[in-house]
Amino acid sequence: MKQINKGETPAFFSDFVKKNKPRDWEDIAPIRPKLRQHILAEQNGCCAYTEVRIVNDNCHIDHYRTRNLFSKLTFDYCNLMVATNAEGYGAKYKDKYIAKGDYDDLINPVEENPSDYLEFTYTGIVNAKNKCRKGEKTIELFNLNERNLVNRRIARILQINSFGKEFSVDEVIDFFKGEFASMITQLYNEEL
Repeated sequence: MKQINKGETPAFFSDFVKKNKPRDWEDIAPIRPKLRQHILAEQNGCCAYTEVRIVNDNCHIDHYRTRNLFSKLTFDYCNLMVATNAEGYGAKYKDKYIAKGDYDDLINPVEENPSDYLEFTYTGIVNAKNKCRKGEKTIELFNLNERNLVNRRIARILQINSFGKEFSVDEVIDFFKGEFASMITQLYNEEL
């Protein structure tokens, strides 16, 4: 998970909401694909929670604070992230298990820098820094140590190791099109 720098609410979205006064999420269907692409571009083409590179539109717009618990935030742009459609980790996993009180102990990547709470190991595991509650709860509720995610991170670590120190951290992140950028940055700075 890495920090998301949200830009201004795009005019096409705010204008649509103002003009059409949607009552539920389905009411924005005409602009949802454009909104998803806009948010995904802000996230450098990666899932907001797992940093997995999103390809072939295998994604959805997630409400960080779920609609069923926070209906007033349904059209709040800062509550909207793009996430993979994976069921075993990320947004869909979170949505199955989260309770309203859990948000106090969950990292919000728009409001906080996840690297203040999370750190990666050379074995692809993500840990809570100093066993902090926010880090632990975020790992648990997004299932960030799900086996497939860990294996994908290990594959990247092995690939990066094969590069030696031939490339800068930015070149490596660009090579992998932003996937696992926070892990790459941290481990590269620790001299992977």
